[in-house]
Amino acid sequence: MKKKNWYRGFSLADDKYVAEAHPDNVIRPKRTKIFVSIAAACACFALIFCNLWLFIPFNTNPPDVSQYADSEYYGLIQKLNVLTFEKPRYKNNAAKLLANLKNISFGVTKAEDAATPENSLTADGTSEVGGYREVTDNQVEGIIEADRIKRSDTHIYYLDNDLLRIYSIDKENTKEVGSYRLYGGSKDYYFGQWEFYLSNDCKTVTVVTQYYTKTNSNYDRYVNLISLDVSDPANIVKKEEFNITGNYMSSRKVNGSILLLTEFVINKRELDFDDESTFLPQIDEGDGAHSIPADGIVSPDNLSNTRYTVVMKLDENTLDLKGTAAYLSYSEDVYVSEDHVFLTHVFADKKENDDGTMTRNSMTEISCLTYGGDSFEQKGNVTVRGYVKDQWSMDEYKGILRVFTTTNATDFDERSYDDDTVSSAILQTATGQSNASLYCIDLSTFEVIASVIDFAPPREEIQSVRFDKETAYVCTSIELSDPVFFFDLSDLGNITYKDTGTIEGFSTSLISLGDGYLLGIGRGDGWNSFKVEVYEETEYGVRSVCSYELENAGYSTEYKSYYVDRENRFVGIGVVDNTTANRESRYILLHFDGYELTALVDIPLVGEPSKMRGVYIDGYMYMFGSNDFKVEKIFD
Repeated sequence: MKKKNWYRGFSLADDKYVAEAHPDNVIRPKRTKIFVSIAAACACFALIFCNLWLFIPFNTNPPDVSQYADSEYYGLIQKLNVLTFEKPRYKNNAAKLLANLKNISFGVTKAEDAATPENSLTADGTSEVGGYREVTDNQVEGIIEADRIKRSDTHIYYLDNDLLRIYSIDKENTKEVGSYRLYGGSKDYYFGQWEFYLSNDCKTVTVVTQYYTKTNSNYDRYVNLISLDVSDPANIVKKEEFNITGNYMSSRKVNGSILLLTEFVINKRELDFDDESTFLPQIDEGDGAHSIPADGIVSPDNLSNTRYTVVMKLDENTLDLKGTAAYLSYSEDVYVSEDHVFLTHVFADKKENDDGTMTRNSMTEISCLTYGGDSFEQKGNVTVRGYVKDQWSMDEYKGILRVFTTTNATDFDERSYDDDTVSSAILQTATGQSNASLYCIDLSTFEVIASVIDFAPPREEIQSVRFDKETAYVCTSIELSDPVFFFDLSDLGNITYKDTGTIEGFSTSLISLGDGYLLGIGRGDGWNSFKVEVYEETEYGVRSVCSYELENAGYSTEYKSYYVDRENRFVGIGVVDNTTANRESRYILLHFDGYELTALVDIPLVGEPSKMRGVYIDGYMYMFGSNDFKVEKIFD
């Protein structure tokens, strides 16, 4: 009996183990619940993070720069920090996502604007020296402008890009008597912008040019001045060198000093306030680069761009720096008079109208500084309506600055897609009218004391201006027709003007020939035509006397490339014949005899018209191009 119970006990134990092993009776481990809890927490965290990412507003404030409070440039850093900070286009990521979805739904593809740096890109010699003779038709008498050609009594100096060539003046026997290669491959890259000065004793040439070096991420531009001893044309020797970062604008020579005007553009992508070279022009006088001093930098309260205009005064013989001034946001045009430098700053003045539309006027602030001493001094500024086309549109005469501007008023309406949710989606409908105006500013008070507003036909824009003491000539046009205006400025209380009426073509340059004659260089009745026209002031207006035209011809709009001889009424200019397959370039010398324009010289000359130069000496015309020169006898 006991034995049976013993066996039964074993059987019950087996049944118990079998039952416990059944899948339905397995006890689930606690870690499954932990996993579920973690997953739920992660989902909640992801949801919170997603909402934060979508709806937290973007930062619209510039970064803090208080760590630079001890810097002498702190005020400038604060302005640049505000100007270069790019506010987000959308309120948050949700608005940005919604805008992209809308664009996709309408089949529109939009790319974010790529941030492009503003400053990327892109012998038989003789030691005899004669007296200096001016060749360039300078805007202001006595204020010498750099050019590709200069001359003495005995030699002609021509800058053929980076090769300075010196020629004897010997009629048909003229030849090259010396040359000097400026770079010879020592610079990484250089531009085709070459000009130079010749000293009054004709012993020193100062070349003004620019080059750039290529770095890993950018192109660094430099303006380069090179001083050469040319007292012996067969043995030219380099004397001094000066460099400044930036781009060449213009220069002048006055009283043994060179006024150098450059511009420096801040690369927003590389801006680093710990590195002064990224936001300040760097000057190298041969002993290492240094920044322009803070007390030499002038900037308006509200900056409109990140461009400096840098004005420097250097000794012509030694290239020693005498004075420096840097103007931030003043970079459009520069005019140099006998006593002053005028810089322009163009901006838009926007006002809201009663009907909800906006009117935007182009405005120009003109800043004036003196350069007579060893330093530049701010004299004053004035604001006029419109924009200034170029240096020829400004002129100082007897304490009065006369300025011609193209005025432009634009009415427009702005509407957003949906209650400003997408701030970048703006429709703009604009209608505008342009015209031309004259302003006369008293430089003792910097107040406008006389003006002639909107004197041209509607939609006209200024193409060229020429001042001649108490008179001024202005050419305006829409496309290929223009009036030429004559202004009598002898009485600013009673300014009078008259015009030619509408004539075919327009002039890109106007040249006073004296005796009441005006010469215009520009286009004829087509964009492929070239026309030189002579105008004459009459009692009732301005009439066309005669013209010289070429069809299918290109020409240079660079004023200094023209040879102007008022005494003989000559004008020389390079042109390109577009009818030939190889676009043959030629040099033409025109003569006005009081009745008509006649071509005294029309000869092939290699080179670009903007780089060709010519000069008339004692009955012979000397012409220079790219590795080419010609001499033609004009008169006995």
